[in-house]
Amino acid sequence: MGGETVRNLSISGKRVRKLKASVMIVVLLLAACSTGVMTDDSSEKVTLTMWFWRGSGFEKIIPEFEKAHPNIDIQPQIMRFDDAHSKLFTTLSAGSGAPDIAMVDISQLDSFLQYPGMFYNLNDFGAPSIKNRYLDWKWNQAVRGDHVVGLPTDIGPTVMYYRKDLFEKAGLPTEPDEVTKRIQTWEDYIEAGIQLKRETGKYMISSPWHFFMAVRDQGDHPYFNRKNQLVLGTDPQTKKAWNLMIEVKEKEIAGTYGDGTPEEGAALNKGDVSTVLSAAWKKGHIESNAPDAKGKWRAALMPEGTANMAGSFLTLPKQGKHPEEAYQAIQWLLAPEQQLDIFEDEGNFPSTPSVYDDPAIHDTSYEYWGGQKMGRLFAKAAKRAKANYMGPEYRAVDSLVEEQIDLIIHSDKDPKQAWKDLLERVQNQLKRG
Repeated sequence: MGGETVRNLSISGKRVRKLKASVMIVVLLLAACSTGVMTDDSSEKVTLTMWFWRGSGFEKIIPEFEKAHPNIDIQPQIMRFDDAHSKLFTTLSAGSGAPDIAMVDISQLDSFLQYPGMFYNLNDFGAPSIKNRYLDWKWNQAVRGDHVVGLPTDIGPTVMYYRKDLFEKAGLPTEPDEVTKRIQTWEDYIEAGIQLKRETGKYMISSPWHFFMAVRDQGDHPYFNRKNQLVLGTDPQTKKAWNLMIEVKEKEIAGTYGDGTPEEGAALNKGDVSTVLSAAWKKGHIESNAPDAKGKWRAALMPEGTANMAGSFLTLPKQGKHPEEAYQAIQWLLAPEQQLDIFEDEGNFPSTPSVYDDPAIHDTSYEYWGGQKMGRLFAKAAKRAKANYMGPEYRAVDSLVEEQIDLIIHSDKDPKQAWKDLLERVQNQLKRG
């Protein structure tokens, strides 16, 4: 994931739909012209272009790859998250200008997976032989039929970060294992939030929206099923998330802080918010936004199971002229050893479970977190996580969901009316698309 928040920087569904027609044309042209995988038999030095975004960590290990592979030079282009995806859409649509290697986030992946023919099938380069390096659920996210579009980068297993000092003042358990036993369900979480608000005057969570996301993402397909049929109005987990979110607001245990805003950072630093329900990469965000709370934060398993929030893949667009060298590069960059290096540098949690017992993950204590061995918790969460299906129109629908929840939070809109309006607006949006 790195240092940027996906929700704030994603491509709009409108842009995705605008490009669909032109992308399909290019797909058909490529299918007609291509007879197989292109290779370069030249013994000369090969130059690869690679697009990724800040916080990915690849720029730190690319020189090591080049040293070990003197015939391959990688020219990195580090972009903003949204620019990396929008530019990839544009170049694929135009039929030229795409890089040899492109990083694609899970929130955008299904939009690209509509057209797997735009990317080399990594099965043709031996990807099945390294499949067992990665968590099954992560690997399968980039598979369509017999086409493997990308190799997995990091993952975002979700946990519950909490303020130990505030839990203690509220009379709640304070040690991670005890907290996990006490807060096993979302009903337990809400009860703990009521107790904490009563005893300390502090919020349990920064916003009802953040609570909704945490519960929603534990489902299999929050907005669309795998046939890309809308299930927003019928999916039980999404409706559960909505109803519990309303209860969180009505019980007044959530603040109104926007995700990633300075106000939220200040609330975390001052101790106005007691828990954060987020992914492993959020650890670094809390540390940087709440420096005065050093030693006061801990983390426990999420109630009712682990979801995955963010994570990416490295893909090989078919416009690339050196696919064999590009595949050689990505399998090295995403090998367990390199994922471990990036974890140590950036905090991006590996999708390669063979390194979970490495001392860097298993035995490292973090002073900020009161000496807690955070890697052990993340590894446990990663192994029990499951991936949900998003679909090509996920971002467009998600923006409408957030819009209605914002009206509930900030304008006291009636929740029943908001739900009704949401379903109507989503249907209209999809019809226009």
